[in-house]
Amino acid sequence: MSPFAQPASGGGADRPTGDAGHAGDAGNIEYRVAHLHDRLAAEELAELGVRAEVRAGSVVVTGTVPSAECRETLLRTVHEELAGLAVHTDVQVAETASPDHAEDLP
Repeated sequence: MSPFAQPASGGGADRPTGDAGHAGDAGNIEYRVAHLHDRLAAEELAELGVRAEVRAGSVVVTGTVPSAECRETLLRTVHEELAGLAVHTDVQVAETASPDHAEDLP
Protein backbone atom coordinates (compact mmCIF):
# COMPACT_ATOMS: atom_id res chain seq x y z
CA MET A 1 0.00 0.00 0.00
CA SER A 2 1.28 3.47 -0.87
CA PRO A 3 2.40 5.79 1.94
CA PHE A 4 -0.42 8.10 0.82
CA ALA A 5 -3.14 5.45 1.05
CA GLN A 6 -5.68 5.85 3.78
CA PRO A 7 -7.97 3.13 5.10
CA ALA A 8 -11.67 3.52 4.42
CA SER A 9 -13.69 5.14 7.16
CA GLY A 10 -15.01 2.70 9.71
CA GLY A 11 -11.74 0.94 10.43
CA GLY A 12 -11.21 -1.24 7.37
CA ALA A 13 -11.16 -1.07 3.62
CA ASP A 14 -12.52 -4.56 3.08
CA ARG A 15 -16.03 -4.77 4.39
CA PRO A 16 -19.55 -5.28 3.08
CA THR A 17 -21.71 -2.18 3.05
CA GLY A 18 -25.33 -1.92 4.01
CA ASP A 19 -27.78 -4.82 3.96
CA ALA A 20 -26.32 -7.96 2.36
CA GLY A 21 -29.79 -8.97 1.15
CA HIS A 22 -29.53 -6.60 -1.84
CA ALA A 23 -26.49 -8.22 -3.44
CA GLY A 24 -28.48 -9.60 -6.37
CA ASP A 25 -27.05 -11.25 -9.46
CA ALA A 26 -23.98 -10.29 -11.49
CA GLY A 27 -26.04 -8.28 -14.01
CA ASN A 28 -27.49 -6.17 -11.22
CA ILE A 29 -24.01 -5.58 -9.79
CA GLU A 30 -22.69 -4.49 -13.21
CA TYR A 31 -25.65 -2.12 -13.59
CA ARG A 32 -25.03 -0.59 -10.17
CA VAL A 33 -21.31 -0.16 -10.90
CA ALA A 34 -22.16 1.56 -14.21
CA HIS A 35 -24.57 3.85 -12.35
CA LEU A 36 -21.81 4.62 -9.83
CA HIS A 37 -19.48 5.64 -12.69
CA ASP A 38 -22.21 7.95 -14.01
CA ARG A 39 -22.67 9.57 -10.59
CA LEU A 40 -18.94 10.04 -10.07
CA ALA A 41 -18.58 11.73 -13.45
CA ALA A 42 -21.70 13.90 -13.21
CA GLU A 43 -21.98 14.99 -9.59
CA GLU A 44 -19.90 17.40 -7.51
CA LEU A 45 -16.74 15.29 -7.75
CA ALA A 46 -16.58 15.03 -11.55
CA GLU A 47 -14.11 12.25 -10.76
CA LEU A 48 -12.91 10.23 -13.73
CA GLY A 49 -9.68 8.90 -12.20
CA VAL A 50 -11.39 6.26 -10.08
CA ARG A 51 -12.16 2.72 -11.24
CA ALA A 52 -14.81 0.38 -9.91
CA GLU A 53 -14.70 -3.23 -11.07
CA VAL A 54 -16.58 -6.39 -10.17
CA ARG A 55 -14.21 -9.13 -9.00
CA ALA A 56 -15.36 -12.45 -7.57
CA GLY A 57 -18.78 -11.12 -6.57
CA SER A 58 -17.52 -7.98 -4.86
CA VAL A 59 -16.69 -4.50 -6.11
CA VAL A 60 -13.15 -3.12 -6.00
CA VAL A 61 -12.79 0.67 -6.11
CA THR A 62 -9.31 2.05 -6.84
CA GLY A 63 -7.80 5.35 -7.86
CA THR A 64 -6.36 8.65 -6.74
CA VAL A 65 -8.19 11.82 -5.74
CA PRO A 66 -6.82 15.33 -5.12
CA SER A 67 -7.84 15.77 -1.47
CA ALA A 68 -9.02 13.99 1.66
CA GLU A 69 -12.37 15.80 1.34
CA CYS A 70 -12.79 14.41 -2.20
CA ARG A 71 -11.92 10.95 -0.89
CA GLU A 72 -14.59 11.15 1.82
CA THR A 73 -17.19 12.36 -0.69
CA LEU A 74 -16.20 9.56 -3.06
CA LEU A 75 -16.45 6.89 -0.35
CA ARG A 76 -19.84 8.21 0.77
CA THR A 77 -21.11 8.07 -2.83
CA VAL A 78 -19.71 4.55 -3.32
CA HIS A 79 -21.36 3.26 -0.16
CA GLU A 80 -24.69 4.92 -1.03
CA GLU A 81 -24.72 3.51 -4.55
CA LEU A 82 -23.41 0.04 -3.71
CA ALA A 83 -25.17 -0.53 -0.38
CA GLY A 84 -25.55 -4.24 0.28
CA LEU A 85 -22.54 -5.29 -1.80
CA ALA A 86 -19.09 -6.27 -0.60
CA VAL A 87 -16.94 -3.24 -1.44
CA HIS A 88 -13.15 -3.09 -1.19
CA THR A 89 -11.55 0.34 -1.53
CA ASP A 90 -8.03 1.50 -2.22
CA VAL A 91 -8.50 5.19 -2.95
CA GLN A 92 -5.43 7.31 -2.38
CA VAL A 93 -5.02 11.04 -1.86
CA ALA A 94 -2.48 12.62 -4.23
CA GLU A 95 0.44 14.34 -2.54
CA THR A 96 0.21 17.98 -3.64
CA ALA A 97 2.50 19.64 -1.10
CA SER A 98 5.69 21.17 -2.38
CA PRO A 99 8.93 19.35 -1.47
CA ASP A 100 10.60 20.36 1.76
CA HIS A 101 14.13 20.04 0.34
CA ALA A 102 15.95 20.40 -2.95
CA GLU A 103 16.42 17.38 -5.16
CA ASP A 104 20.07 16.28 -5.50
CA LEU A 105 20.96 15.42 -9.07
CA PRO A 106 24.20 13.61 -10.02
